[in-house]
Amino acid sequence: MKKYGKRIVSCLLVACMGVGLGLAGCSGRETGTVGSPSETQSETAPESESERFELYTEELFLEQIVSNTIDLHYTLAYPEHYGITEYEVTLGDYSPDDIEEDRAELSAMEEELLGFDREMLTTEQQMTYDIMMDYAQTELSAIDLSLYAEPLNPTSGYQADLPIILAEYTFRTREDIEDYLTLAGQLDELYADVMDFERRKAEAGLFMSDVAADHVIDQCEQFLAAGEENYMIGVFDEKLEEFPGLSEEEKAAYRERNREVVLGDVSDGFALLVDGLRELKGSGVNDRGLCYFEDGKEYYEYLVREETGSDDSVEELERRTQEYIDGCREEIMQALTEHPEVVDRILENNTFPLTDPEEIMQDLTGKLEEFPAPPEAGYRIKSVHRSMEEYLSPAFYLTTPIDDTENNVIYLNERYLGDGMGMELYPTLAHEGYPGHLYQNLITAEAGLPLVRNLFFCTGYSEGWATYAEFYSYGASGMEEALADILMRDQASSLGLYASVDMGIHYDGWDREEVGDYLAGYGIRSEEIAEEIYETIVEDPADYLSYFIGYLEFIRLREKAEETLGDAFDPVGFHRFLLESGPAPFYILEKYMDGWMERQAP
Repeated sequence: MKKYGKRIVSCLLVACMGVGLGLAGCSGRETGTVGSPSETQSETAPESESERFELYTEELFLEQIVSNTIDLHYTLAYPEHYGITEYEVTLGDYSPDDIEEDRAELSAMEEELLGFDREMLTTEQQMTYDIMMDYAQTELSAIDLSLYAEPLNPTSGYQADLPIILAEYTFRTREDIEDYLTLAGQLDELYADVMDFERRKAEAGLFMSDVAADHVIDQCEQFLAAGEENYMIGVFDEKLEEFPGLSEEEKAAYRERNREVVLGDVSDGFALLVDGLRELKGSGVNDRGLCYFEDGKEYYEYLVREETGSDDSVEELERRTQEYIDGCREEIMQALTEHPEVVDRILENNTFPLTDPEEIMQDLTGKLEEFPAPPEAGYRIKSVHRSMEEYLSPAFYLTTPIDDTENNVIYLNERYLGDGMGMELYPTLAHEGYPGHLYQNLITAEAGLPLVRNLFFCTGYSEGWATYAEFYSYGASGMEEALADILMRDQASSLGLYASVDMGIHYDGWDREEVGDYLAGYGIRSEEIAEEIYETIVEDPADYLSYFIGYLEFIRLREKAEETLGDAFDPVGFHRFLLESGPAPFYILEKYMDGWMERQAP
């Protein structure tokens, strides 16, 4: 689920002219042990190193994808086409003992990869090899810091995302309905595992702050208070009405089964979280950044690399971020001086010409001159269920399986549309739709990447691309160039501001006062806003970095390609290379871009 999430305060126009605009952020996914290899695979021994590698990666994918049925469902619409006909319906678990199991699996994958002669693989296989090796080594480097992870993150933890992902579980077959009911019935068991993990964290002195615990407890209590009005009941009933071939008696039976599961097992799981968190509340020893934990700085360095896909040091990322913010501030002030006529447009929120979602999507799909033509695909823009409005972001794109990319859905939260969101709807839909997440999903799926690549998700690439698309849309929106440039730089630098605060809190140890002083330097002088920003970032380290640093990396790659290729640079070809390469850490992507540029030069 790609979310366009936390709304944050715009900074540079506040500082330059006393205007606050606002900005939204977004979020990511997981992978999932052993299933039966596809019956369609060749039973003969591979004849070459390339064939041996292909067989290994196919088997690895088939083994891993069945270990978590949600991952399976959101990756493959029709698993039987891939030889997967039987699998255990499971949410997996979150046992503290999994750390050693993960270590063994990662070490085994690294050893398997070292057994291949990389130079004998195709270029595509070499890239897959590099991504897999990088993943194994990066995760192994932090495996002993696993207790620093926070499965109950207030913004995107299991209690926040998993019920929504279950509620949006697509029903293509009756088996999907049965699988959903089985999975929902396991939520209490999974949450019990999560609380065991939280107790281990508490014993190690790594439990969350009281403020964060209160946020999660409040989320869980709101879920429980919904009772019969719970969104998991309402959304399920709506999906049943759209499902063909069910009699009224069958629908009634399914509705009752789901109601019993939601009010039983699911609610029991949330009550378990409430009780467990209340029991552990007060055991947290740190309500500041990760660097105040013994190995927190090391864990944050790992987290930044994992979330951004950049191999720059945190110090270098801080320098690049501040340089970008200051550059934008100078350019905004200069533009406002040269174009004073745009001030009234900004003050009146009279900026984007289009505000209707369907009209915006149609407009965006006609403005892809710098991008490859996407394959034909349908999409629907839906409002989130009224009972879900409080829990969900202003907008999100529901990722489609690789074998069913024609039915795309973007959700808008009506709660935000009436709260100044209309002004931001154009770039929001560019982020979620064209040329953002939806478009990226279509082009990458059409490229036919090796199946195993679906196990390795790079948040910095995905969110960086969507942010790159979002900021591109300002210039494509139809507003005058000067106004578009000012607004784009304001939003981009506002996101950079939050990324800078993130690194300041978790790496440099900024306290509340230092964050307040930093924000005040950019026009945000409200103590209440500064406190909210501080708590949000303490609870979700490195989240904003996936958007901002990912965006900076795409900008850097484009600047490098333009400088290297000169007149031979073609934005369509450049974007095609990036999208068809698929999600990858940027330091790997850049290596293969160098080879691509050599092939483009005249």
